Amino acid sequence: MIAPFGHLVNDYYLDIFRKNQEQRRRVLESIKTKEDFLNYREQLRQKVATAFQLPSEKCELNSTVTKTLDRPGFTVQNLIFQSRPGLFVTANLYIPNNAQNAPAVLFLCGHSENGKACDTYQTAILNLVNDGYVVLCPDPTGQGERSLFENAPMAKETGVLYSPVREHNMLSKQMLLVGEYYASWCLWDVVRSFDLLEQRPEVNPKQICVTGNSGGGNMTAFLAAADDRPAAIAPSCYISTWVHHLENEEACDAEQEPQFFVGLGCEMPDLLLANAPKPTLILGQKNDFFDARGAKDAYNELKQIYSVLNQNDMLNCFIGDGNHGFNKDNRREMHRFFNRILNRHQPQPEPDNPQIFTDTELQCTPKGQVTYLPGYKNIIETIQGKAQALAKSRPKLDRTQLAKTLANHYDLNNLDNVPYYRVLRPARLFNSSPNTLVSRYALETEPNILAILKYATNSNNYCFHFPENLEQVTLYVPHIDAQDEFEKINRFKEYDGWFAIDPRGIGESTSAAEYPPGSSHGIRYGKQITTDPFYSAPDPAGREIFAEYSADYHHSACALMLGKPYLCGRIRDIAAAFALLRHKGIKQIDLVARGQGCIPAAIAALLVNHDDSTTLYRPPESYQQILQRQITPYPQSMILPNILKFTDMPEIYDAINAKIADDPIP
Repeated sequence: MIAPFGHLVNDYYLDIFRKNQEQRRRVLESIKTKEDFLNYREQLRQKVATAFQLPSEKCELNSTVTKTLDRPGFTVQNLIFQSRPGLFVTANLYIPNNAQNAPAVLFLCGHSENGKACDTYQTAILNLVNDGYVVLCPDPTGQGERSLFENAPMAKETGVLYSPVREHNMLSKQMLLVGEYYASWCLWDVVRSFDLLEQRPEVNPKQICVTGNSGGGNMTAFLAAADDRPAAIAPSCYISTWVHHLENEEACDAEQEPQFFVGLGCEMPDLLLANAPKPTLILGQKNDFFDARGAKDAYNELKQIYSVLNQNDMLNCFIGDGNHGFNKDNRREMHRFFNRILNRHQPQPEPDNPQIFTDTELQCTPKGQVTYLPGYKNIIETIQGKAQALAKSRPKLDRTQLAKTLANHYDLNNLDNVPYYRVLRPARLFNSSPNTLVSRYALETEPNILAILKYATNSNNYCFHFPENLEQVTLYVPHIDAQDEFEKINRFKEYDGWFAIDPRGIGESTSAAEYPPGSSHGIRYGKQITTDPFYSAPDPAGREIFAEYSADYHHSACALMLGKPYLCGRIRDIAAAFALLRHKGIKQIDLVARGQGCIPAAIAALLVNHDDSTTLYRPPESYQQILQRQITPYPQSMILPNILKFTDMPEIYDAINAKIADDPIP
C-alpha cells in the first residue's frame, strides 16, 4: 500500500540531527578565546578517537617498487605496500626530477572504478608534479587494483564486482557483525599512505598537503580529524552537513558516515575543527548532491573559530558552478591554495591535453588485482576468521542471561512501557473476503515515531476503539508491508484475531523517497542485489527498499552515526505492541513473522519474555551465514553491530522455541 507516513523516519532523524546541530552551534558561539577553543578541540579529538577506533600499532609498510615510468621532468613509481599485515595497497608515486626536500601532496581518490588511474585525478596530479610536488595516489579498497570481492561467488552476476559503491557497502555491513567499522579501515589506509609519503627521502615531511574529491574529500576530512600532520588540506565535493543530507534525503557510502560521531554531539564541520587552525580550503560545486549550502555553513562555522584564533588567512572556501566532481576550477583553487600556504609561486594553468597514463601503465600488480599476490589477506576473510573465533569463545547463555546481555549492551531495557495509541481510519483488504476490514492504530513508541498496529476482522463493524474481550490473538511482523501480506496469506481469510505491526520504516512508514518507483538516489548505482529474489524484487507498489542506496539503508546509517542501531528501534516497536496487547488483558499472543521481520520479532520475543508460540516464515538462517556467502542481499538495517560477540540468530530462535516454516506466500 502507499505509505501515508512516508516521511516519518526521515523527519525523526532530521529532528534529532537538527537539535544536535543547534546545541553544538550554541557551544561554538560561546567560544570567545583561544583557551575556549583549545578546550573544545581537546574534547573533539577524544570524540574522534572514540568514533574511529584506529589501531594503536603500525606494521612495517614493506613498500616495494614494481615498475618505474619515465616522463620528461618526472618519474612514476608503481608501489605496493601494506597498511595492515597482508593488506596490500597499490599506489602511484610521482617524483619530479632532482626532487629534494620537496613539497608533497597525498592525493585521495573518489569513487572511480579504476581508482588512481582516473583521468581527472591524473590531470590534477600531473599539474602538481610539473610544479615540483611529489604526489602519492593510492587505490582505495574496492577500487582500482583492490577489489574486495574478486573471487566471491555471485559478485559479478550481482554487479557488486568492480562497483565502488556496492563493494564498499557490501563489506561494511558485514564488518559491523564483528564490531569492525569500514570507515576506520579506509582511514587507516590513508594514515599509512601519509606515513609512506612522509618517509620518502625526496619529501619535506613538514610540507605534505592532502586533497581529494568526493570519497577522496571524505578521507581528506577524516585524516584532518584524526591526524595533525598535514600542512594543508583541500577536501572537494564532500563537506556539507549531515542535516542537509537528511533534509535532501541524500544517502552516502558507508565509509562517509562515521559511527557514533553525531551521537557524541558532532557534525561534519567538526572533522575540520579537530585540526583547526590548520590551513583548510573547502571546495564544492553548485550543482552537487553534497549540498553546497552545507559547505558554506561549514565554512562560516570555521571562519568564526579562525577569527577568534586570528588565523583568517588559513581558511578559504570555493564553490564552482558545475556538477559533482574534481572540476578544473576546483583543481585550480586547490593548487593555488597549497602554493600560497607553502609560500610558493602562483601555479601555471593546466595544459589542455595532458599526457595521461593508461590503466595498464599505472598497474602495480602482475594480474591487475592484489588478490593474487602471495601473502594477501582479504578483509572479508579476516572478518570471517574473527567471527569464527567469536563463535568459539563466546559463552553459552541460557535464555535469561542472553536476554539480559542483549538488553544491556543495546540499551533495550524497560520494554514493558505501554504506548499511547491513536485510532486511525480503517482500511479494507480488497483481495480478501469482502467482509475483511483492517482497523489501524498508531502506537507512539517514542517521540516522533509511530508503529502502525493493524487488526483484521471478518466483522462488519469498524473499530474506532481498541478491540475488547480478546483472550487469544496472533501478532504478525511482516517482511515488507503488513497489509500487502495480509492479503496474500490465506490464514487471514479464515480467522479473526490477527494483529500485525508495521515497525518504523516498514509498510506504512516506508520512505516516501522510494516513490515513484525507481526515483530513489540509490537507483543511480543499480538496483537490488539479486542473489535472492525474496530480498531483491520490488514490493507490489514498486518500492525497491533493498537497493544498496535506499532510504532504508540511509536511515540505518544515520542510526549508526547516533550509536543507536536502526534495528533496535524496530525491536522497541514490536515490544510496544506486546506491551499494549498484554495491557488490554490478552492472555495468549501467538507470534508470527516473515522474512526480515523475523529478526526484530525474535529478539523482541526474547526480551519481553514471550512464551506463547512463535512461527517464523523463511527467517534469515544466521548472521554467520552472511559472512560465509560474502555477497548477501540482507539489508544493513537488519544488523546489530558486534552481535556475533554475544550470540547468533539460531541461538535466539532456540531460546524462544521458534518454529521455522517455509514462506506461506507463493
